[in-house]
Amino acid sequence: MITALIQDACQLLQGDISPDTGITLNLDREDVLTAAHLLLQYDLPAERQIRLLSIYMAIKLALQRHWDCQLLEPGDELTRKVLDGDYLYSFYVQQCLRYDEFSLLAHLAPTVKQIQIKRVEGRPEDERLEKSFEVFLRLEHHRNTTRKAI
Repeated sequence: MITALIQDACQLLQGDISPDTGITLNLDREDVLTAAHLLLQYDLPAERQIRLLSIYMAIKLALQRHWDCQLLEPGDELTRKVLDGDYLYSFYVQQCLRYDEFSLLAHLAPTVKQIQIKRVEGRPEDERLEKSFEVFLRLEHHRNTTRKAI
C-alpha cells in the first residue's frame, strides 16, 4: 500500500511538471516514506493522499535542489539547480491552488520559509517540513471529526 501511494504520487508529480524543465524525480524512498506513512494513518480519500504526497515531494525536491547548490561552483550546473529549485517552490504553490489545498498552503508556506532562512543562517532544520506536515494532518483530522460530530 505504501509503495503504491509513493509510486502514484511520483507519477502524478512527474506528469504535472512541465517536460520543458527537464526535472526528473530523484528523491530517495526514505525522503518521503515518513510522510507516506503519516498519510495512511488518516481517513483521507486515496486521491487526496496522492495529491498531498506529491505536493510534499515537490517541496522536498526544491529543498534538495537548493541544498545541492552549496556544493557547486558558479556555472551552468549551479544555475540549473537554482532554477529547478525555484520552479519547484512555485510549482508546489500552484499544485496547492489547483487541488484546492488552501489550508495546506497556508500551513506549510511559513514552514518552508523558516527552513530557507535557517539554511541561509547555516543551521538547516529540514525536519521542520515533516513535523509541519504531521501537524497539518492532525489538524485536518480534528476539523473533519469535529464537523462530523456537529
